[in-house]
Amino acid sequence: MERTYSVCCGVDVGKSSHHFAAIIPATGELVFDGKVEQSESGIRDALLSVSLFGSPVVVVDQPGNMAALLFAVCDDMGIAKGFITPRAMSKAIEMYGGDIKTDAHDALVIAEVSSSLPKLVKPVGEKSALYLRLSALMSYDRELTLESTRATNRLHDLLLSVSPALEAHLEGKRVQSNFSLMVLSRYGGPAGLKKAGRGNVRRWLRSRKGMGEAALRRLDDLFEAIGRQSVTIAGSEYVEELIKQEASFLLTVLASRKKVAESRDELLSQMPEARLLMSLPGLGAVTCATFLAEVGDISRFPNASKLASYAGLAPKVRQSGKTIHSVTKPRGGNRRLKRVLVLSAGKSVQFCEESRAYYERKRSEGHSYGSCMMALARRRLNVMYAMLRDGTAYEKQNG
Repeated sequence: MERTYSVCCGVDVGKSSHHFAAIIPATGELVFDGKVEQSESGIRDALLSVSLFGSPVVVVDQPGNMAALLFAVCDDMGIAKGFITPRAMSKAIEMYGGDIKTDAHDALVIAEVSSSLPKLVKPVGEKSALYLRLSALMSYDRELTLESTRATNRLHDLLLSVSPALEAHLEGKRVQSNFSLMVLSRYGGPAGLKKAGRGNVRRWLRSRKGMGEAALRRLDDLFEAIGRQSVTIAGSEYVEELIKQEASFLLTVLASRKKVAESRDELLSQMPEARLLMSLPGLGAVTCATFLAEVGDISRFPNASKLASYAGLAPKVRQSGKTIHSVTKPRGGNRRLKRVLVLSAGKSVQFCEESRAYYERKRSEGHSYGSCMMALARRRLNVMYAMLRDGTAYEKQNG
């Protein structure tokens, strides 16, 4: 952060309370040091006390949900805010006494770093209501994705314990189909299906919305799979009740993901930046939404190189004198953003002639697949930056 402030206030954020430590850079004097309740009144009172010593900047090490109220109060009071990256914070803690780990010590370290090394303090990007809603949606979707994966794995384990043939028939994500989950949530496993009988299950399926002839054919395959096992495994009755519960739960999670996707697409339709980005081949709604949620206002990055560094796509160069010792893959950056950009680069090879030509050229130079994808993701990120900076959609290059 370029501007200098009269007071640097380091805040170690917490779920129920924060610890504030405020230092005057000119003298190094500690003018405030205390625990502050995670409430508007508590935060406001603390900031008013800090402001008595001059114009402050509030700096945290976790600019996430726990700091949301703190940032909102700062905005309301016209107080600048910033954050220190986890890597810089880790180095600072080592320098200021790595054996000590308390809220008060961490807050003091943040204040000391903000005071002595202001260049390490990154500005907190301002986001519009649309960006904030999109960010919340994508965060929720990530949790739902993890939960659906866990539930799917649990369901496979339960099916395997009562009928390996049925589990194999519903391998992978086939078990996530609406047909599979509806049948499992109602009948459980082999015993429940056999007890109900194929005819009753067929009649029940016909009464369900969206279950046509294709579903009935799948039902025949399902009964064929469970028919390969004539013995009943001990304890299967109890397990089949668990299968019903797990299938019902997974149905609910997947339905929630569908609603989140609908809300995400509605938000993207209201954002001009999304329309620009999605004109780039191989860049879909998930990548676009993740990019906008993680990056926010593109103007906070002065150039594409800064954005690439933030995304973890800038190679690390080790150089001494005139000799370059090594150029290695970046290890830091925003991992979520990096992941979707690399995946998007992989898809673009299938749809974009320019991406395919660039990938093939890199491969012919002897680079590995992973290195090629990283390089292509960086190249596409440069294009995305230019598109947002200039407000222009993607245009295929001739020649």
